[in-house]
Amino acid sequence: MNLAEFRQSSVPICQSAKRFNKVFGIGANKTGTSTLQAIFQIIGLNVAPQQQGETLGLDLYRGNFIAFSDYVRQYDAFQDAPFSVKTTYAQVDALFPGSKFILTHREPEIWFNSLLNFHKKLFRCDAAAESPSREEVKRDTYILPGYLAFMAEVNWLLDVDPNLGSRIDWDLGYQKDHYISLYVQRNQAIVRHFSERPRDLLVIDITREVGTHRIIEFLELPDMLVTSVPHVNKT
Repeated sequence: MNLAEFRQSSVPICQSAKRFNKVFGIGANKTGTSTLQAIFQIIGLNVAPQQQGETLGLDLYRGNFIAFSDYVRQYDAFQDAPFSVKTTYAQVDALFPGSKFILTHREPEIWFNSLLNFHKKLFRCDAAAESPSREEVKRDTYILPGYLAFMAEVNWLLDVDPNLGSRIDWDLGYQKDHYISLYVQRNQAIVRHFSERPRDLLVIDITREVGTHRIIEFLELPDMLVTSVPHVNKT
């Protein structure tokens, strides 16, 4: 049975057995989020369109929850931005009680190298470039002009001084120790957030998984939905 045939049979099984509200993939980009999206689709969940979520995330970051909440209500499963960044996990946890959360992660240095290599390809960097330049990031037009530059600034380049003042510092761009520190801090904050509710959080290095057994067990879905892991977007 190919994946298309498997999904055709998995949808009614999954939807009749599903007892959780929503499931959110909240791991950082380049931790297997595209693979997780493929798994959600294969096992029969109604997966949200990613680019719509990224666009509505811009309102969410500025405190407007209305359109974003309406978007989330329509689907079962989510991953990537805005769920992969900032504290969106805490916001949707409050807005959609009874939901499940999957924190995909990788060994920090492997994660950083994967992110860096992906961005060098994404921004069409010169072969000799160590990392994308500010200009290369700013001229990208994914979603809308300046979107990826904005995401870089608010997630990786916002420097907070000892007096709690803040500024955007592009000199921090692709500094390995800085990125890894923020990556580790966010993962630790997520684990702390769910420390009293361990049944609601699955921490998994999906790049090392062969099958979907742990995800199916975590979501309390039937074993017949277990399949091999379709590793996507390897870098």
